[in-house]
Amino acid sequence: MSISTSEILIRHNLIPLPLSGENPANLAITVTILNNIAYYGYALSETAYSRLIETSSDSIITWWKEIEQILKKLTGDDKNIAEFVVYKNFPQEVLKMSEAEYWHKQILMYWGFPNEYFSEEVKQRPAMEEKLNYRVLHPAKDNSLLEIFHEILYLPNRWVEKQWQEIAFLLNEFIDFVDTNKIVFKENLIQVLVYCFEKKQPIKINSATDVLRLAVALSEGDITLKTNTKFRTFKRWERRFLLALLEETSNLEEDIFRDKNRWKKLMYALHPGDYTKDFPKVVNAYDILYRNLPRKTFNSQLEDFLAKTDTQALELLKTRPGEFTRRLHSCIDLFGIEAVEAFEEIPSKLTMIQLLKLQSYFETFNYRLYRTIAPKSNWTKMQILFANRPNLDLEIQEILLNILKEEIKARVSQLAPIVKLDSEVQKIKLQTNDSELTNYGRGTIFPIPDNIRFVRTASYWRSGSTPYNIWYDNGWNFFDSSWIPLGTCCWNFERFWDGAIFSGDPTNCKDSEGNASQLIDLYLDDLRKNKVRYAFWNILCYSHLSFDSAEEVYALLQWGENPTTGSLLEPSRSQFAFPLTGNNLTKYIAAMDLQKNYLIYLDANLYGKVSSANCNLELLAKNMPAFMEYLDTLPSVFDLFKHQEIGEEGLVIAYSDKDLELKDEEAYVFRPENKDNQFTPFSLTKVLNLPSPQKAKISV
Repeated sequence: MSISTSEILIRHNLIPLPLSGENPANLAITVTILNNIAYYGYALSETAYSRLIETSSDSIITWWKEIEQILKKLTGDDKNIAEFVVYKNFPQEVLKMSEAEYWHKQILMYWGFPNEYFSEEVKQRPAMEEKLNYRVLHPAKDNSLLEIFHEILYLPNRWVEKQWQEIAFLLNEFIDFVDTNKIVFKENLIQVLVYCFEKKQPIKINSATDVLRLAVALSEGDITLKTNTKFRTFKRWERRFLLALLEETSNLEEDIFRDKNRWKKLMYALHPGDYTKDFPKVVNAYDILYRNLPRKTFNSQLEDFLAKTDTQALELLKTRPGEFTRRLHSCIDLFGIEAVEAFEEIPSKLTMIQLLKLQSYFETFNYRLYRTIAPKSNWTKMQILFANRPNLDLEIQEILLNILKEEIKARVSQLAPIVKLDSEVQKIKLQTNDSELTNYGRGTIFPIPDNIRFVRTASYWRSGSTPYNIWYDNGWNFFDSSWIPLGTCCWNFERFWDGAIFSGDPTNCKDSEGNASQLIDLYLDDLRKNKVRYAFWNILCYSHLSFDSAEEVYALLQWGENPTTGSLLEPSRSQFAFPLTGNNLTKYIAAMDLQKNYLIYLDANLYGKVSSANCNLELLAKNMPAFMEYLDTLPSVFDLFKHQEIGEEGLVIAYSDKDLELKDEEAYVFRPENKDNQFTPFSLTKVLNLPSPQKAKISV
């Protein structure tokens, strides 16, 4: 998918502006441009506007041609989704049909009759006049792209596809500014190393498993190591290159014994026996691997100590801080306060993300009802267990949380000793390693404004020319406050009382490119009258063809005041707009809590039957309470800063700057909505990567 520097900047709430000219544009042109920007749900800050009006008319017009295409793409307006809806005068056209009439027409369309036989001519819709919250774009600076590059490059999480697009594009320009030692997430590192490998840039790798991942990536395999890889035939210089990297690692034998079968395949491809003198450490590990020589591994020693309740287990775990963190609760069960005392040495060696996850775990453990597990981050195989473990001793819990608090506070204080902290940032979840769509985390909450009366969702797909129909079905499931299923709105349940309506089921084999779309309207007041509290939005691959099987699958969510005004899809109403990819057959994108009046971002490939959203009601009723509890326990932006001293003069950490005054200062603002403000975006990545002051002191 093509991308540009201008698109990257706009994705990050910045905008490149044309150079000023001798003859500023006339008022009519600038007003037209501002109205056009507002049409897509954006607005320029006062600073950006002041610079724009100094530009010549020709420069503005040329500039706008590029910017408009980007805004179309970001809001989904470039898909022309409304053209492929069955009933284009939706929702009125469907609402006035009886159920019998609706299905009579639908069956005839399935049989192959042209859809136009059954739908009305498109009618002019009244203009939209609604109160909107615009996303404000601030002027980009000379170093903005480099700052964005570093913000993404050094993220301690797996990049989503959109972030990798940006990194891959910017690497060409900023390759000399890359420090691979600072790329803390392994899979991100491998993607950059492959780029460096192809550009013949120097490479240094400390972990043997990272060399394995690099070899997998060069063989176009799965660098997460979740699936098997067939290693390609490496050239002689490539084999020497990879063997040299392995020779310099410090954990080769240990890593090999963690995944012997995969390492056997790699060693077979590298032929280390051909280079006995050059790479003796690799040859020795190769010999141990193939002869299955006995070896006392870390895990085998640890299990022996734990089985005997021997405190040497704690000493051994100190050498592996990450492993100690994963086993901490079990160690507390075995050794009590001794485990906590041993752990006091560990926090300075953990990453900030590990600290935050551990903090959240111990804060919430005693009141959680469930344990929610996604094996290898695969939510299709989600497992739910009742949390029947004994409560954590309150004194031990307090000691642990204080240890974690002091470490987190000490690190954050290096950049932000005092903060002006908006409690609303509890709604912003930090990005997780299994995110797929956005640069904020699963569980992030978007308050629904009080004036909003309807939500409109769309699924759009282009399969290419096809002799048979293919569907990627848009659906909603509804539940009351006790998680009792109330019903569904989807292709075969076209209405949910007066609360939801479906736009008709398209037949994409009639379109030369296989285009099709489905809309669903939700009427929030009517849903509440029908006792709906929870509503879940999903897109299901009815035809058992994954999202990657289509040329494109796209999801869109808009909201507004009046569903009968404005265009069928108004880009200024868009809240979510993104492509769906992957080999999975389900995507649960968002949920609504109508009692609290907010939207919750899900981004989960939960298991479900794809024949109809209605088939999943009982399964969701069983699984969603646990999944929603899990989302609530994920670390938020608030958790990162909540231990800092609070002060009016501190660093601003805010969900929105709508009611704030910011003048040439650094601030973290999740949703920039105030045109009058000027601020430099504060880097969460820098905070998340801060080393421990204690660790730095020791190294000095």
